[in-house]
Amino acid sequence: MDTNALAEYVAGRIRSGIAKAIIQEELLAVGWSEEESLDAYRAGLVLSGVPVPTEGNRAILPRKASSVDIVINFFSFILLGIVATALGTLFFQIINVIFPDVLDVIDWYTESQTASSIHYSIAALLIGFPLYFFALRLWFRKFREDEGRTESDFSKVLTYLVLLITAVTIVGDLITVVFTFLQGEMSVRFFLKALTILVIAGIIFGFYYLERRKIQYHEDIPRSIFRYFGRGVSVLVIFGVILGFFAGGSPSTQRNRTLDQTRAENLSALATCVEQYAGNLGALPSSLADLRQSSQHNYCGTFMQDPETGQMYEYQVVTPSRMDGTARIGEFKLCATFMLASYEKSAKNGTAGFVGGTVWHEHTAGYNCDTVTTQLLVPGSSSQTPLTNVFDKQK
Repeated sequence: MDTNALAEYVAGRIRSGIAKAIIQEELLAVGWSEEESLDAYRAGLVLSGVPVPTEGNRAILPRKASSVDIVINFFSFILLGIVATALGTLFFQIINVIFPDVLDVIDWYTESQTASSIHYSIAALLIGFPLYFFALRLWFRKFREDEGRTESDFSKVLTYLVLLITAVTIVGDLITVVFTFLQGEMSVRFFLKALTILVIAGIIFGFYYLERRKIQYHEDIPRSIFRYFGRGVSVLVIFGVILGFFAGGSPSTQRNRTLDQTRAENLSALATCVEQYAGNLGALPSSLADLRQSSQHNYCGTFMQDPETGQMYEYQVVTPSRMDGTARIGEFKLCATFMLASYEKSAKNGTAGFVGGTVWHEHTAGYNCDTVTTQLLVPGSSSQTPLTNVFDKQK
């Protein structure tokens, strides 16, 4: 049966007073798809004499959005959330790097967190933004090629929800800016972050305001306007990614930074092993091999090698034993070669990085040594507590 014959059949059933649901059930039962049955019912209505709109270029009858349209629209909103969050996070972290707060403690740990946040945001933008752009092109193409197509209620609710959220964000951001200004606490750092939120929320609100006028109300919005939006956001994303590479470091820089962090952690753990050895046996180990041979401290072998070269860290006994008041102490030195210089601000603020009291997290690029003073206990006097975390930095 061809489509014309199908339309004649449906028209006859309509003239007979058969309900639409029954007609559709009949067509579905013999193998016609749901969309074909809807098209046939429309065609049957026309053959039955139902008048159709003729103004402009409207389709004969509106077509409801398909399941594919709903999925594309929902997917685009998920991507919108990813892109907007990543873009905001990226610019926030860039502002933190370029305009640091004097109250912030910057050490290797916070620097690593900042770099990781920047790199993750860049990755989210490189993947999410092209997909979002492609999803929007599909969405607009479907309604451009079929002007009689109508969107689902679900899509309308999502779109207006986005408009509501962005409008509230803009108002809240402006209130915060004015309040901060009246409090006399306005700074370049705060102003740029507020501007970032305002720009992102403004772009989203402006775009979907025009999208509603185009898709829902069928107004003649020039395609060039949407192209300008696309180009402007593309420039903003590219600009943010470029700044992010400078602020967060290239992949090779980040790799070197991670290796340096591993070296610092190894040296800190190794120093603790030596202190425990001295506390238990009353003498410093003559070499790192003594730790391997000790059943209590052989686990320390995990921290003895450089993560990149595999070479042993340098260990030297500076002072085997001397009296300091009533305590007998010893001094030893651990050395390693670092690829990059660390931040020094943590020392000025009285902190020493993630591992409390260690100084290897503050180093220059190249060969660095730190001397550690620890208490030596007489064998058998395990009730005493070793004197640890006493550092005399020698570089």
